[in-house]
Amino acid sequence: MKPIKLFPLLLVLAFALVACGGVAHPTKAATAAPAATGAATEVATSTPASGTAVNLDEQMTRIDSVLKKTLSASIAYNKPETMVLDQTVTIELLLNPSLSPQDLSAQVDEPGQVASASVKITPRMKALLVANDDAAFVVKPIHDDPEQLISKTDTTRWAWLTTAKKGGVQRLTLVVYRLVEYDGRSYWREVETYKADINIEVTLMQRVKSLDWAWVVGVIVTAVAVPAFWRWMDQRKKQAAQKKRLKYRKQK
Repeated sequence: MKPIKLFPLLLVLAFALVACGGVAHPTKAATAAPAATGAATEVATSTPASGTAVNLDEQMTRIDSVLKKTLSASIAYNKPETMVLDQTVTIELLLNPSLSPQDLSAQVDEPGQVASASVKITPRMKALLVANDDAAFVVKPIHDDPEQLISKTDTTRWAWLTTAKKGGVQRLTLVVYRLVEYDGRSYWREVETYKADINIEVTLMQRVKSLDWAWVVGVIVTAVAVPAFWRWMDQRKKQAAQKKRLKYRKQK
């Protein structure tokens, strides 16, 4: 009888052992590790990104600081309102940090309306004069180098011989650059752009000179010779007819 009574007790103990074995949760522990790994990856990738943003911001701040290291100077230049075809004028640009735009304008000797302004400068400056239409002007610089060192008291001068080659309203563009040093390199940064519309007049004599005279002479010769030829032919016919009539009368 005792073995029979112990059998249910053994079954209960077996179920209890199985239940105790399921208390541990290895699956949850295994899944927790990847979650931690994922968090570490996110932190690792986010840190360089924020660092890069900080570096870019610092670089932009440094560039702004470099660009602010400038002085102001006055510039003045002449811009002819009209030119005759094939006429050559000198366009000059003056720059001086110690004079006002009005005082510097008085130093411009070349013909035309004088324009002036105030610009940011660095110790080295560059100026270019270009035609919007290459066929409209021939522009020849007469200064040695478009890049010049700037004096704090003396006037710096650029000048260009400009010849008008095309009629109508044409445009010249004057561009001023300053040299900026950053991170051991030099950069030409545009300061201002000035545009001047110039009306190029074409005189009647110039229009006559520009004609294709070989074609004109051919047209004139044709216009004169053809009527003269037909008049000569008509006279020949009339003379031949008159001779026939006289000969016919004699025969009668």
